[in-house]
Amino acid sequence: MAVYTFGTSKQPALLYKNDFGGNSIKDMKVIAGEMEVRDGVLRATKAGDGYADALLNIPKTENFVLEVDFINHQGGGGVFFGAASEEAKKSIETNGHPGGYYAFVSEDGTTAAFGCAGADGAWSGNFTSGRNAARFAVGQDLHLYIRACGDYIIYTISDCKNGEELYRAEYRKGDCTRDCGPFDGGAILLRLNNDGGRGGFANLKIYGFNAVEMSDITLGVSEKLTTKISPEKRQELIVFANDGVGYALGYDAAVERLVAYTYRSGELSFIAQHAMKLTAGRAYDFAVVNSGKVLSVYLGDATWPVIDIQTAGAASYKVGSSAPLGFEIAATELYSGATYKNPVTDGADPEILYYDGTFYLYTLTHDETCRVRVRTSKNLYEWEEAGFAFELNEHSPIHYFMSPNVFHKDGWFYLLIASRLPGDSGPTEFRIFYASARSPLGPFVMNPEKPYINTEREIGGAPFVDDDGRVYITTVRFGGGNHIYIQELNAEDGVLSSRSDAVLCIAPTEHYEIDEYGAISEGGVIVKHGGYYYMMYASGHYKGHYGEAYAVSKELYGPYTKYKYNEIISFNKYVDGVGDCMFVNCPELEEMYVVYHKHAVIGNLGRQRDVCIDRYYFVPNEDGGPDVLRVYGPTDTPVPAPKFKKTK
Repeated sequence: MAVYTFGTSKQPALLYKNDFGGNSIKDMKVIAGEMEVRDGVLRATKAGDGYADALLNIPKTENFVLEVDFINHQGGGGVFFGAASEEAKKSIETNGHPGGYYAFVSEDGTTAAFGCAGADGAWSGNFTSGRNAARFAVGQDLHLYIRACGDYIIYTISDCKNGEELYRAEYRKGDCTRDCGPFDGGAILLRLNNDGGRGGFANLKIYGFNAVEMSDITLGVSEKLTTKISPEKRQELIVFANDGVGYALGYDAAVERLVAYTYRSGELSFIAQHAMKLTAGRAYDFAVVNSGKVLSVYLGDATWPVIDIQTAGAASYKVGSSAPLGFEIAATELYSGATYKNPVTDGADPEILYYDGTFYLYTLTHDETCRVRVRTSKNLYEWEEAGFAFELNEHSPIHYFMSPNVFHKDGWFYLLIASRLPGDSGPTEFRIFYASARSPLGPFVMNPEKPYINTEREIGGAPFVDDDGRVYITTVRFGGGNHIYIQELNAEDGVLSSRSDAVLCIAPTEHYEIDEYGAISEGGVIVKHGGYYYMMYASGHYKGHYGEAYAVSKELYGPYTKYKYNEIISFNKYVDGVGDCMFVNCPELEEMYVVYHKHAVIGNLGRQRDVCIDRYYFVPNEDGGPDVLRVYGPTDTPVPAPKFKKTK
């Protein structure tokens, strides 16, 4: 085992700092409206319609952090960044905006958004907007934080007094079709609405990232690098490169994210990110294993890698860092057993039922007609066709459906689907229908007298059977977004009916639940662990990045508390549109698994989906309380095949 230390301690590269003391604007130029510095705050002096703009030139850099306090904000203010200064002036004169990206508080003072304007200043639109921004109010002191690292941008708003995060937007350049913002990183523009000088900006800091210092030390195939990291409120990079091309990893305590990038002569491009709490001042285990075509990254108490990076398969990578780094490199034994690789098959809205030694996979298909395809497997990742468990015909009371869900109770198998009655149309006219069968292969037959469970309009229908045998379903109802409800059912002799009223459990309030398509939390599925109910659900719209989040409760009906570091399954460079997750219930498995779908093609807006299977596990909560649910995924590299418990 070799032990190395290299790098020098450096302060972050401060590009600009102004506390607005001494009533000085300091190197900023007012190019629209009127501004003054009073009592350490940059203010717009006019009252009425319009804005005041102050332009600041900084050394050209694509990697920077900007922090500023928005004191006594009255709404209608924010930060533009991206266009060079001369271009910014011209674009403001042409269309009222500088070309670039805009992180702002809206005019009503209670919402926030992130968007961009083109090089000519023409407004393109908002990429993200946050209903959770309604947590702040006009007149509140806010802290705006923007981190732009390569093509990945994070914008957060927090309370100046207690540091509570109130809003977050994460964006990768080019993800939105409206993205036309230039990104030269040569100018910053502060904008205030004309509020007569009541609110304004204070304590402005802009700093860049330290240059990476490369060493001659290499990480070869079948070697493992281990070190300790102590999170700082800025991102430091650890780089693995061959001839200037490779991969970079960084953890930023300010946004509590580990982010992986491709690295090409110092330029960074987003690969993947993982949200995770690391407490400042504590040292955490950090490891990277080079298996040839994958760099596997472990952090903290992770049982499985938190990020797997597909690589070009270089024999070795030189190691570099933007901060002092002491580490060990040692040979490690790579896994040589049976593997599988996602996706395991095609299909949308997957559900897996384990019954009598066989796994049954149900997926939605819209080929010749609307049908539920069924496949079978003995090992969870090799699937054989077994026909169709349910399909529409001329006698069916419905003409289209989605979201097949299956459960077994007392010798009956129940299929739940979301569909519409003849004459109904539109996305909010669905309700939950069901069919039943004596075999997991079907055919599932609908109840001709009453094929639906509720008269309320809803989608979903994910079942949960509690320890006492009582049956529940989660559904999604509409109104100001998609909201998750739960209710109890009667399940007897192949017939389902309501046993209780539905109770609201999850409403879309967080940044990961709100995208350009709407405010969406849906597809809630439940697993019980340590006396708590864990509800995992799809966050965001299926046409967008989508993802899986979770919330936890001591009681089945709630209240549910959302995990702070959601999403626990998120998109990356190789896998997009991960959602509609289900827990696989099989007591014979040595480990626990989830099944979910992803977009079959990056950028296809979910028109076709593929089926993936990954592990999940629980770890103790550093702050106490219920254990933390983690998913090793989304994976798209070979991973160890599922193992089964040995029977006597």
